[in-house]
Amino acid sequence: MLAPNRIVPPRGIGVGDVPVWTFLAPAAFAAMAAALLPGRGAALAYGLALCGLLGGLGAAATLLTGVNPAGRLGPAAGSWVAIGALLLAMRLAMGRAGSGTAARAIAALLLVAALWAMLVLGLIDDLGLVREAAARGPELRAALSGHLALVAAALLPALAIGAALGALSFAAPRAAPMTMGILAALQVIPAIALFALLIEPLAALGRAMPLLREAGLRGIGGAPAVIGVFLYLLLPVAAATRAALGSAPAAAVDAARGLGFAPAQLLLRVRLPLGAPVFLGGLRTASVQAVGLVTLGALVGAGGFGVLMFQGLGQFAPDLILLGALPVAALALVLDAALRAVEDGLVRA
Repeated sequence: MLAPNRIVPPRGIGVGDVPVWTFLAPAAFAAMAAALLPGRGAALAYGLALCGLLGGLGAAATLLTGVNPAGRLGPAAGSWVAIGALLLAMRLAMGRAGSGTAARAIAALLLVAALWAMLVLGLIDDLGLVREAAARGPELRAALSGHLALVAAALLPALAIGAALGALSFAAPRAAPMTMGILAALQVIPAIALFALLIEPLAALGRAMPLLREAGLRGIGGAPAVIGVFLYLLLPVAAATRAALGSAPAAAVDAARGLGFAPAQLLLRVRLPLGAPVFLGGLRTASVQAVGLVTLGALVGAGGFGVLMFQGLGQFAPDLILLGALPVAALALVLDAALRAVEDGLVRA
């Protein structure tokens, strides 16, 4: 999709309109050859095809917008489908090869290194998304630090309080339905509505207690976003804690009691070690949920990548929307992969 600037609606550009087969032909050949190769060889071929496709888009952008610094060329629906299909094909090929966590991590790092090399060599500098990122470097860095800070500020307290509520539900089964029911009811409230409902109480609290207002507890800003996301994260953390404590086999629990373990020893030496993989599964869910929900905090002035996304929506700028959305997706995938690796390691241990 080509536009003379970020404001004018783009128009479609076909593959035949620009001579970029120098990049696209090898990409197409690599994608077809991957079907004949074994697992890891196929994954490598799909990776090369992806780099060739991006190189072709970069070459087309240079040809069509190189003389116009304000010009924007970005992938249309077909290109995004091809990029997604190649990434999915790489993952499936790694799965067929029986690649473990370490191999998948190495493959992801190689792909990131290839994309970085293309940036360094200037092969994709003229793509609209890359131009937008270069023009908004300081904003992008501020959004990254702000997003991570908001995620940590909501996730860490949710881990402590959610784990305590989950342990209480496990230790006192009669209280579990009420506790878990209240936490589940919070999930029914739409995120935007919850953030909005927190504005007035926090503003009143800030007016009544100036010290809290100076510390950042205001009706708008990071406070309603952090508190709202924190409330949403309590259920997955509490449910995971409760399930983890109850996942120890009854035979192991009975054997520990027969050896004279005190309740604290039973918790620390039996229930927690055996239930750790289950808890990490819930932590993965909560972490990914936090990364996504913090995006909506931009609507109440919290910052993060949501600022870029909503600016793009207001200006009808797809590149700006992607500049906010793609890092959020990348952060979620990195967190999920890291926690999955830890979970797999505990299961194997």
